[in-house]
Amino acid sequence: MKVSIQKYDPSVDNEPYIVEYEIEKTENMSVLEAIIAVHEKYEPLAFDYSCRGRMCGRCAVTVDGEPCMACTTAIKGDCLIAPLKGFDVVRDLVVDKESFHDRISKLDLRIRPTEITVEEFEKPIDFEEVYLPMLSTEYCCRCGCCYSACPAVQMEGARSRYVGPAGMVALAYRNLDPYDQGDRVAQAVQEGLWNCIMCGTCDRVCAAGIDHQSLWTSLREQAEARGLTEKPRNFYLF
Repeated sequence: MKVSIQKYDPSVDNEPYIVEYEIEKTENMSVLEAIIAVHEKYEPLAFDYSCRGRMCGRCAVTVDGEPCMACTTAIKGDCLIAPLKGFDVVRDLVVDKESFHDRISKLDLRIRPTEITVEEFEKPIDFEEVYLPMLSTEYCCRCGCCYSACPAVQMEGARSRYVGPAGMVALAYRNLDPYDQGDRVAQAVQEGLWNCIMCGTCDRVCAAGIDHQSLWTSLREQAEARGLTEKPRNFYLF
Protein backbone atom coordinates (compact mmCIF):
# COMPACT_ATOMS: atom_id res chain seq x y z
CA MET A 1 0.00 0.00 0.00
CA LYS A 2 1.28 3.45 -0.88
CA VAL A 3 1.11 6.14 1.79
CA SER A 4 2.04 9.71 0.89
CA ILE A 5 2.93 12.02 3.77
CA GLN A 6 3.42 15.75 3.72
CA LYS A 7 6.71 16.72 5.30
CA TYR A 8 7.87 20.18 6.31
CA ASP A 9 10.45 21.59 8.69
CA PRO A 10 10.09 25.40 8.74
CA SER A 11 13.65 25.75 9.98
CA VAL A 12 15.16 24.23 6.82
CA ASP A 13 12.44 23.84 4.15
CA ASN A 14 11.11 26.60 1.94
CA GLU A 15 7.75 24.87 1.57
CA PRO A 16 5.99 21.56 2.33
CA TYR A 17 6.69 18.55 0.12
CA ILE A 18 5.21 15.08 -0.34
CA VAL A 19 7.10 11.80 0.18
CA GLU A 20 5.67 8.43 -0.91
CA TYR A 21 6.21 5.25 1.10
CA GLU A 22 5.29 1.61 0.57
CA ILE A 23 4.03 -0.22 3.65
CA GLU A 24 2.29 -3.51 4.31
CA LYS A 25 -1.37 -3.02 5.16
CA THR A 26 -2.52 -5.07 8.12
CA GLU A 27 -6.09 -5.99 9.04
CA ASN A 28 -8.04 -3.09 10.54
CA MET A 29 -5.01 -0.84 10.24
CA SER A 30 -5.52 2.69 11.52
CA VAL A 31 -4.05 5.87 10.07
CA LEU A 32 -1.90 6.19 13.18
CA GLU A 33 -0.53 2.66 12.70
CA ALA A 34 0.33 3.53 9.10
CA ILE A 35 2.21 6.65 10.25
CA ILE A 36 4.09 4.63 12.86
CA ALA A 37 4.96 2.01 10.22
CA VAL A 38 6.52 4.68 8.01
CA HIS A 39 8.31 6.20 10.99
CA GLU A 40 9.84 2.87 12.02
CA LYS A 41 10.63 1.48 8.56
CA TYR A 42 11.86 4.49 6.59
CA GLU A 43 12.71 7.70 8.43
CA PRO A 44 11.75 9.73 11.50
CA LEU A 45 8.48 11.63 11.20
CA ALA A 46 7.21 14.35 13.49
CA PHE A 47 3.72 13.34 14.63
CA ASP A 48 1.79 13.37 17.87
CA TYR A 49 -0.40 10.93 19.78
CA SER A 50 -1.02 9.68 23.30
CA CYS A 51 -4.17 7.78 24.28
CA ARG A 52 -4.90 5.86 21.04
CA GLY A 53 -8.56 5.98 22.09
CA ARG A 54 -9.99 9.28 20.80
CA MET A 55 -9.70 10.98 24.18
CA CYS A 56 -6.65 13.25 23.93
CA GLY A 57 -7.15 14.72 20.46
CA ARG A 58 -3.44 14.92 19.78
CA CYS A 59 -3.26 12.63 16.73
CA ALA A 60 -5.62 14.62 14.49
CA VAL A 61 -4.42 14.84 10.88
CA THR A 62 -5.84 15.32 7.40
CA VAL A 63 -6.35 12.25 5.21
CA ASP A 64 -7.13 12.92 1.55
CA GLY A 65 -8.37 16.39 2.49
CA GLU A 66 -10.60 15.28 5.37
CA PRO A 67 -9.59 15.95 9.00
CA CYS A 68 -9.79 12.92 11.26
CA MET A 69 -8.47 11.25 14.39
CA ALA A 70 -5.59 9.07 13.23
CA CYS A 71 -5.98 6.60 16.10
CA THR A 72 -9.58 5.62 15.33
CA THR A 73 -9.74 6.13 11.56
CA ALA A 74 -9.23 3.02 9.45
CA ILE A 75 -6.88 3.36 6.53
CA LYS A 76 -8.59 1.97 3.43
CA GLY A 77 -5.79 2.11 0.89
CA ASP A 78 -3.45 4.51 -0.88
CA CYS A 79 -3.83 7.95 0.68
CA LEU A 80 -2.25 11.32 1.39
CA ILE A 81 -1.70 12.21 5.05
CA ALA A 82 -1.12 15.86 5.88
CA PRO A 83 -1.31 18.13 8.94
CA LEU A 84 -4.57 19.80 9.96
CA LYS A 85 -5.44 22.79 7.83
CA GLY A 86 -5.90 26.12 9.55
CA PHE A 87 -2.99 25.66 11.97
CA ASP A 88 0.67 26.62 11.69
CA VAL A 89 2.88 23.59 11.05
CA VAL A 90 5.53 22.97 13.70
CA ARG A 91 7.04 20.09 11.75
CA ASP A 92 5.63 17.41 9.44
CA LEU A 93 2.25 16.37 10.94
CA VAL A 94 2.56 18.38 14.15
CA VAL A 95 0.68 21.69 14.27
CA ASP A 96 0.59 24.52 16.78
CA LYS A 97 -2.72 24.43 18.70
CA GLU A 98 -1.68 26.71 21.55
CA SER A 99 -3.85 29.71 20.69
CA PHE A 100 -6.72 27.39 19.72
CA HIS A 101 -6.66 25.68 23.12
CA ASP A 102 -6.14 28.94 25.01
CA ARG A 103 -9.19 30.56 23.44
CA ILE A 104 -11.44 27.58 24.16
CA SER A 105 -10.14 27.13 27.71
CA LYS A 106 -11.07 30.71 28.55
CA LEU A 107 -14.59 30.18 27.23
CA ASP A 108 -14.93 26.93 29.16
CA LEU A 109 -14.18 28.46 32.55
CA ARG A 110 -17.25 28.45 34.78
CA ILE A 111 -18.46 31.94 35.62
CA ARG A 112 -19.56 31.88 39.23
CA PRO A 113 -19.36 35.12 41.32
CA THR A 114 -21.18 33.47 44.23
CA GLU A 115 -20.64 30.14 45.97
CA ILE A 116 -22.81 27.15 45.13
CA THR A 117 -25.45 26.71 47.81
CA VAL A 118 -26.58 23.43 49.32
CA GLU A 119 -30.05 24.01 47.85
CA GLU A 120 -28.62 24.38 44.35
CA PHE A 121 -26.43 21.31 44.73
CA GLU A 122 -29.34 19.16 45.90
CA LYS A 123 -31.76 20.41 43.26
CA PRO A 124 -32.51 17.64 40.69
CA ILE A 125 -31.07 18.17 37.21
CA ASP A 126 -33.40 17.64 34.25
CA PHE A 127 -32.19 14.43 32.62
CA GLU A 128 -33.48 15.05 29.08
CA GLU A 129 -33.04 18.81 28.79
CA VAL A 130 -29.78 19.30 30.71
CA TYR A 131 -27.92 16.12 31.64
CA LEU A 132 -27.94 14.34 28.26
CA PRO A 133 -26.95 17.42 26.19
CA MET A 134 -24.18 18.25 28.68
CA LEU A 135 -22.94 14.66 28.61
CA SER A 136 -22.53 14.70 24.84
CA THR A 137 -20.48 17.92 24.91
CA GLU A 138 -18.07 16.44 27.45
CA TYR A 139 -16.78 14.05 24.79
CA CYS A 140 -15.17 16.96 22.93
CA CYS A 141 -11.40 16.41 23.12
CA ARG A 142 -10.54 19.63 21.26
CA CYS A 143 -8.73 17.73 18.55
CA GLY A 144 -9.26 20.58 16.08
CA CYS A 145 -10.90 18.50 13.33
CA CYS A 146 -14.10 20.53 13.33
CA TYR A 147 -12.16 23.80 13.39
CA SER A 148 -9.96 22.65 10.51
CA ALA A 149 -12.93 21.57 8.39
CA CYS A 150 -15.28 24.46 9.19
CA PRO A 151 -15.81 26.60 6.06
CA ALA A 152 -16.91 29.59 8.16
CA VAL A 153 -13.63 29.55 10.08
CA GLN A 154 -11.43 28.87 7.07
CA MET A 155 -13.12 31.62 5.06
CA GLU A 156 -11.90 34.23 7.52
CA GLY A 157 -8.65 32.50 8.46
CA ALA A 158 -6.71 32.86 11.71
CA ARG A 159 -8.43 36.17 12.51
CA SER A 160 -11.88 34.67 12.22
CA ARG A 161 -14.45 36.34 14.45
CA TYR A 162 -16.16 32.97 14.68
CA VAL A 163 -14.59 30.94 17.49
CA GLY A 164 -15.40 27.75 15.62
CA PRO A 165 -17.33 24.60 16.52
CA ALA A 166 -15.13 23.47 19.43
CA GLY A 167 -15.33 26.89 21.07
CA MET A 168 -19.07 27.04 20.58
CA VAL A 169 -19.39 23.57 22.15
CA ALA A 170 -17.64 24.95 25.25
CA LEU A 171 -20.12 27.84 25.39
CA ALA A 172 -23.08 25.49 24.85
CA TYR A 173 -21.78 23.32 27.68
CA ARG A 174 -21.61 26.23 30.12
CA ASN A 175 -24.98 27.50 28.93
CA LEU A 176 -26.42 24.15 30.04
CA ASP A 177 -24.40 24.09 33.27
CA PRO A 178 -26.91 24.73 36.09
CA TYR A 179 -24.15 26.19 38.27
CA ASP A 180 -22.78 28.63 35.69
CA GLN A 181 -23.96 32.23 36.08
CA GLY A 182 -22.50 33.77 32.93
CA ASP A 183 -24.58 35.07 30.03
CA ARG A 184 -23.44 32.39 27.62
CA VAL A 185 -26.03 33.20 24.97
CA ALA A 186 -24.78 36.77 24.60
CA GLN A 187 -21.21 35.50 24.69
CA ALA A 188 -21.98 32.98 21.94
CA VAL A 189 -23.32 35.80 19.76
CA GLN A 190 -20.16 37.80 20.42
CA GLU A 191 -18.05 34.79 19.49
CA GLY A 192 -19.75 34.42 16.10
CA LEU A 193 -22.84 32.27 16.68
CA TRP A 194 -24.47 33.79 13.59
CA ASN A 195 -21.35 33.31 11.47
CA CYS A 196 -22.00 29.57 11.40
CA ILE A 197 -23.63 28.57 8.10
CA MET A 198 -25.18 25.38 9.56
CA CYS A 199 -23.59 23.19 6.87
CA GLY A 200 -23.12 20.22 9.19
CA THR A 201 -19.43 19.73 8.38
CA CYS A 202 -18.52 19.70 12.08
CA ASP A 203 -21.00 16.90 12.71
CA ARG A 204 -19.54 14.87 9.84
CA VAL A 205 -15.90 15.05 10.96
CA CYS A 206 -16.48 14.79 14.73
CA ALA A 207 -15.12 11.49 16.01
CA ALA A 208 -17.05 11.97 19.25
CA GLY A 209 -20.40 12.14 17.45
CA ILE A 210 -21.38 15.49 18.97
CA ASP A 211 -24.59 16.93 17.49
CA HIS A 212 -23.25 20.45 16.97
CA GLN A 213 -26.22 21.70 14.98
CA SER A 214 -28.66 20.88 17.78
CA LEU A 215 -26.52 22.87 20.20
CA TRP A 216 -26.30 25.79 17.77
CA THR A 217 -30.05 25.70 17.18
CA SER A 218 -30.74 25.89 20.91
CA LEU A 219 -28.37 28.83 21.36
CA ARG A 220 -29.87 30.63 18.36
CA GLU A 221 -33.42 30.14 19.59
CA GLN A 222 -32.46 31.64 22.95
CA ALA A 223 -30.64 34.48 21.22
CA GLU A 224 -33.61 35.24 18.96
CA ALA A 225 -35.96 35.27 21.97
CA ARG A 226 -33.82 38.07 23.39
CA GLY A 227 -33.40 39.95 20.13
CA LEU A 228 -29.73 39.04 19.82
CA THR A 229 -29.90 38.44 16.11
CA GLU A 230 -26.76 40.13 14.90
CA LYS A 231 -25.80 38.62 11.57
CA PRO A 232 -22.19 38.44 10.31
CA ARG A 233 -20.96 41.29 8.12
CA ASN A 234 -18.65 41.02 5.14
CA PHE A 235 -18.97 37.24 5.09
CA TYR A 236 -19.71 35.37 1.90
CA LEU A 237 -19.79 31.64 1.29
CA PHE A 238 -19.00 32.00 -2.39
